[in-house]
Amino acid sequence: MAHDNGSIVSLRGPIRPTRGPWEFKGDEREHVAPTHPALTPTLTPLHNPTENPSFIHHVPEFIPIPAEKIKTTRRPDHAMVDYQVRELTFHAAPQPALNLQVATAPQPQPEPPRSQAQRLPRLLPAVHDPLPERAVEPQDSKKRGLAPAEGLVVSPFTANEDRLIVSAYPRYARPENGQVNGYVKFNWPSRAPSRRPSGPVPVPSEDDVEDITPNVTRSHTASRPPTIMTLVNPGPAVSSAANGTVSPMDLEGGWGNTSSPMLMAGSPVSFQDTSQIFIAGDPKMLPPQFGFQAKMDHIDRRLFEFYIKNWCPGRSVLSNTNLWLKDLAPMHKNEGILHAIQSLAGVYIYDYIPDERIRQRINQRYITADQYFSTLLNAPESRENGKGQEVITMAVLLSMQDIVLTERRLKKPYNPRWLEGFRQGEYFLQATDPGARYWKNNNVQYNELRISQSIIVGRAVILAQPMMALPSPQTFNPEAEAGRFSWLLYGTEKDMFEIHGGCGFSKKLLHLMSQVTYCAGRLQQEPESTIVPITAKFLLRELSEMRQWSRESKDWELARKYPPTIDWVRDKADEVIIDSNQIMTEVTAEAWRIAAIIYYQCRLLRLPRNHPEVLANLDDLARCIRIMPTSGSHFTAQAPLLPVFFLGLLATEPVHKDVSMDWFEQVVQTPVRSSVPPLYDALLRIWGWIDKEVQIPRDPTALSKNIGKRYPWWEHLVAKVLEAEEETLCLT
Repeated sequence: MAHDNGSIVSLRGPIRPTRGPWEFKGDEREHVAPTHPALTPTLTPLHNPTENPSFIHHVPEFIPIPAEKIKTTRRPDHAMVDYQVRELTFHAAPQPALNLQVATAPQPQPEPPRSQAQRLPRLLPAVHDPLPERAVEPQDSKKRGLAPAEGLVVSPFTANEDRLIVSAYPRYARPENGQVNGYVKFNWPSRAPSRRPSGPVPVPSEDDVEDITPNVTRSHTASRPPTIMTLVNPGPAVSSAANGTVSPMDLEGGWGNTSSPMLMAGSPVSFQDTSQIFIAGDPKMLPPQFGFQAKMDHIDRRLFEFYIKNWCPGRSVLSNTNLWLKDLAPMHKNEGILHAIQSLAGVYIYDYIPDERIRQRINQRYITADQYFSTLLNAPESRENGKGQEVITMAVLLSMQDIVLTERRLKKPYNPRWLEGFRQGEYFLQATDPGARYWKNNNVQYNELRISQSIIVGRAVILAQPMMALPSPQTFNPEAEAGRFSWLLYGTEKDMFEIHGGCGFSKKLLHLMSQVTYCAGRLQQEPESTIVPITAKFLLRELSEMRQWSRESKDWELARKYPPTIDWVRDKADEVIIDSNQIMTEVTAEAWRIAAIIYYQCRLLRLPRNHPEVLANLDDLARCIRIMPTSGSHFTAQAPLLPVFFLGLLATEPVHKDVSMDWFEQVVQTPVRSSVPPLYDALLRIWGWIDKEVQIPRDPTALSKNIGKRYPWWEHLVAKVLEAEEETLCLT
């Protein structure tokens, strides 16, 4: 009998099932992924991620199981390591016992890449290349893998160690209100015993975090000791609200089924036990796999649901262009993409539930996803014109996992996996570019998936350039660089300036930022160039006159007629906080535009950071950042991380530094992993030496008219950052 005194209990044989969010049975039938409306390209999304997205929570009765407590055996009849729990010894706690009879469903292995008759380009060497003394953006096509080389293409994500290491404790503590409403959105209940509500559940407001998990009750059984409890689901507590809002009790897709008890085929429960279980709801009239698209067992389905319902809503406030949900999720019928999605979602879940079974599943899914990715890297069809969607999507998903799994990033002298993965995505976008068949960019035929892939890949590669050294003048190839990222320019003028949820601003602005880096490299190669100053004036005019628009805000015609958004921001008081997705979208895009102008002024024009024009733009940027929320339903990964970093990096006035610091401090308080904490730590270290290493001139306006003769202080700053930091800064 389990007691609260920490006694040791040894359980052998069948264990009565208790169904919490991550509890499952040994021979439970396979489930398949739900036909989510957002997973079918021709249908509308399941929900608007900006309006009370569905949230799952973790059942308070769950007891994490340390890795050393689980005894496992390997099934000899399967190629993969398939663990089955035979015996468990654990410290008793006043919680219901766990059902730990696991049977991982066999997963098909991808065929190893076969050698091709034609030698394929090498994107990465067989081993990780050490970084040179300075991390330099490979500018010429040969270094980016666009020139033929011998050997097979190698995945940068292949490793001989577990991707996710053992954790004995949760990574984050539960917030007081139980709401995690930042880059991931879900409800985290306390460990207090859950009870059925005695009255109607209040309708959640727009800013509330909605919990979709049905309440569970405990009931003792007659044929088993009273220490073994069975979790069952009650019937629906309340009905839908009059206004159409569904209360948490009525939502489907939680960890359990609200219309049936947590008892399924294969459970080690006798017929006598079933008489003690309360069964509610109508009998099922449809086959158990009706409406599903991909086969998944219990854990896999929960991982996928977490991605759809809790991770994707934290990516963008723009539902129409949330590429993670609208474009990438429907590709889950590809097993490699599905495993990459599940592995990415599992990294977040393990932070809150450090259970060994979850960790093993995440590592298994990561290995198989990387194997599929390696196969696609060397598949001839991945390089055919207009194709390559699968390999690009997998590069994006695996790179994103490396971005958020900050503790497993490669340090110097190795190149970061996330950057190499996105560079491979850039290579395949170029290799499969359909634009070569058209005379005009606005005639190129493309789909939404291609646009989303171009933006998310271009965003990662282009935004890494500001804090990387320019290529040496000897290796810089102006002809090749002039056409780099050209696949961002397809479409009409209206298409160019649409704000996309994948980056928070328009793809035209993204391309202009790459052109600033290109011109800076060209100026370094030829300081007396007469073309670069002319191009610089053109870039400034484009950045100054740019108007960005969104389908969920002002349309293109109105955006062109209205004054710039910064005029509206300047009129707002400092204590005002944005409370609508429309305004958040417009101000975020404006912050990116201002940050691009600052980057243009400092790196290309070589204006010192205390120059009056730079200070004026820093002041406008600070006004935009100050009124932005740092958590809640309007805060997502669309937030302007790089502009906030620029604001703190280039600050010469205390007010600018304070705004940047306040934003970082508030964002890192949310208990969710992201790329923000390591970037903030790097910024704190930079503040310790920047005023000594990058001195502020007394007369910032005393500059040569020839920009090629001005002091390139930005390059000196980047060189110092690369020398002082252990890894390449991730600004996405």
